[in-house]
Amino acid sequence: MLRMAILSARGRLGTFTGALLAFFAASVLATAWGMQLESILRTHAPVQRYAGAAAVVSAQQTVGADHGVLLGEQARVSATLTTRLAAVPGVRAAIGDVSVPARLGGAATVAHGWSSAALTPYVLIAGRPPAGPNEVVTGYPAPLGARLPLASTDPTAAVTVVGVARPRHPVTQQRAIFLTDAEATRLAGHPGRVDAIGVLAASGFDPARLRAAAGSAQVLTGAARGRAEYPELQKTQTKLIPVTAAFGGLALFIAMFVVTSTMGLSIQQREREIALLRAVAATPGQIRRMIAWEAGLVALIGSAAGIWPGTVLGRDLAHALVRHGIAPPNFELHTDWLPAAAVIGCSVATALLAVLAAGRRAAKVPPTLALTDAAVEPRLLGPGRIVGGLLAIAGAVPLFAVATTTTTPETAAATSEMTAIMLVVAVGFLGPVVAHVAARLLAPPLAALSPVGGFLASANLGAATRRFSSASTPLVLTVALSCTLLFSTTTIEHATTQERRAALTGQLAVTSAGPGLPPAALADVRATPGVRSAVALTSTTLGPSLGAGDTVPAQILAGGQGGGLDVGLIHGSLSALHGDAIALGRHRADGAHAHVGERVQVMLGDGTLTHATVVAIYRRDLAFGDALLAPELAAGHQTTPLLGTVLIETDHPAAVAQRLEALAPRYPGMRVSGRASFATATDADQEMNRWFGPQFVAEIFAFTSIAVVNTLLMIALRRRRELALMRLVGATPRQVRSMARWEAVLIITIGLGTGLAIAATALLPLSHALNGGLPYIPLRPFAAILGGTALLALLALALPTRRMLRARPVEAIGVGE
Repeated sequence: MLRMAILSARGRLGTFTGALLAFFAASVLATAWGMQLESILRTHAPVQRYAGAAAVVSAQQTVGADHGVLLGEQARVSATLTTRLAAVPGVRAAIGDVSVPARLGGAATVAHGWSSAALTPYVLIAGRPPAGPNEVVTGYPAPLGARLPLASTDPTAAVTVVGVARPRHPVTQQRAIFLTDAEATRLAGHPGRVDAIGVLAASGFDPARLRAAAGSAQVLTGAARGRAEYPELQKTQTKLIPVTAAFGGLALFIAMFVVTSTMGLSIQQREREIALLRAVAATPGQIRRMIAWEAGLVALIGSAAGIWPGTVLGRDLAHALVRHGIAPPNFELHTDWLPAAAVIGCSVATALLAVLAAGRRAAKVPPTLALTDAAVEPRLLGPGRIVGGLLAIAGAVPLFAVATTTTTPETAAATSEMTAIMLVVAVGFLGPVVAHVAARLLAPPLAALSPVGGFLASANLGAATRRFSSASTPLVLTVALSCTLLFSTTTIEHATTQERRAALTGQLAVTSAGPGLPPAALADVRATPGVRSAVALTSTTLGPSLGAGDTVPAQILAGGQGGGLDVGLIHGSLSALHGDAIALGRHRADGAHAHVGERVQVMLGDGTLTHATVVAIYRRDLAFGDALLAPELAAGHQTTPLLGTVLIETDHPAAVAQRLEALAPRYPGMRVSGRASFATATDADQEMNRWFGPQFVAEIFAFTSIAVVNTLLMIALRRRRELALMRLVGATPRQVRSMARWEAVLIITIGLGTGLAIAATALLPLSHALNGGLPYIPLRPFAAILGGTALLALLALALPTRRMLRARPVEAIGVGE
């Protein structure tokens, strides 16, 4: 059977070329995304700052029953734990460490307390340790005695370089400077708690004893110490692993869908050949094995050819992830055999599954009836198609029900893509029914518009529903998934932008080119002549609370009302937002069943549980997140105490902007702009979607375009004998071309119409949950998707038809299939 499969494939290169291209494209996409997933899973934070510590004790950065929710702010441990750990047998010293972002003399650095230098260790090569709040030791070469400006969580102040230290191990991820322990603790803004505790070992050190004394804190040893050194890497991994897995899974789904359609169609069109083999005594088992060998060989060759281009694309994707700030700078791409082996194995398995049903049906035909049965199209739907279609619809219905009844945009967004996928699968199974219904509806108007061409096209549609279904399904896939993926992103972004524009009526905004502004900047801005009012917004998150099972995007609002800020108050007042007060967005208030004046339990961004009083409920939660916190409530529970954006209301913006720029020496990196804006906790995700969405849609569109062209070419070339017979019974070339044009119109109409209907079904609940309106669909990409798909389909159908009509009908009808 292997030899027969090879000979059959050599004789049908045209038939298998489309399948080869489909497997090639699938391999390129799956390899590229598989490399990202493997690399993210294998990327670990290097141990540098804590290389001299035998163990590092830090707080758990995850919460929940199964520790499945990663906190948005850094969790810390109590400084009193240091004394308890130091008393454990085998521990030489336990040293608390804090990290504060800073700029020393224009260089971006991280400030620590001097005692933590022993954790690397850093050793003095010149000078002495810091002894006062205005002294610093640098972890890199610097002139002793130099007076340098230090900008951190305080306004800029001059400090003296009293020492230079050098690490005994390479430290490449940060430039460290050292202050006195008291000064570093003050600047960190969370007294009584430290980021981590480094443990120096003595003889008899046992990590098990350390874990017993650490309580709920985690004890990290070996390579795991890097997790405490760079907790942001864990956040990045938590964000990217599901994203890359989802995009890779979606690419695999589309690959399986396209390949299954392509291979199934090729087997269906070869039923006459298979019937002949049955008539000359080939057994059903031999037929199935021959088809399986053919599919396996095509999959093996096509997927293997796509490995190298997929690797090249994977490298480009990795560089783009770092360039757009989605992956950390130390993200390393791993290229080994695992993604390639997985892609080839999945491709072969997909090919075997794709031909399973079609090959089984062809092999079951009795030899005496084989040729007769092969000459006609099978019945409308087999039991396998019915069961598969009903299962897909059964999966789509609850997803759509959740999307239409939820008031939470996140839930609607999560279910929209899955709804589209399930409906595309349903159309793939039940496509002949769609074609049959379309034939019933369109036959009268087509016959009226074109008595010959339109009538023949509608008659063919009714008699060959499987063929038309196979032709329109790739169009459905292209339009439905491209529109859903792309326009869900544009809809969310447009709704958020509209709310922000309506909410920000101030004339000026002050931001920082660095990690943020010191808290004192708000008071200095308010004291600037001409400033009528000013408030500060700082992005943060809450832990799972207030009826949410995941982190909750929020803002810290310092200054209450003012600054031209309009959050769309429904109840209460922002003037009461101080102390342990909180304001809730309307959706979060509904989810938590909270009302103004009530006390609610909240988990702050670092995992601390507390209670807060609800003082207001607002409408514009897309713009500001689900909660606004009083600065006193969040104090000490942020990764840094820096401010995000200061919003300013003034009657003389030009003059005030000049006065504010005079504050730049006090706050290096400060920027004054005439357009009020601010960051939220979801901005990083939106930036990721903004880049991922068009990028992935472009890849999918290119892939599915191959399927569109391939499928339609296979169908068009298969009809050579049919068109020749029509001409022999009296049809003119013009009438045949008219019929072909109307058939192309039918295929494009069914494909694009069904795809748009699926996209609308997925997008309308999302837009309703966002703002009660319609999806935001930019005209250019929408026209590009529809126009490009329609043009490809038209060319793939028209060009082969014109070519076949050039041959004499007597010669064409005798050509073998």
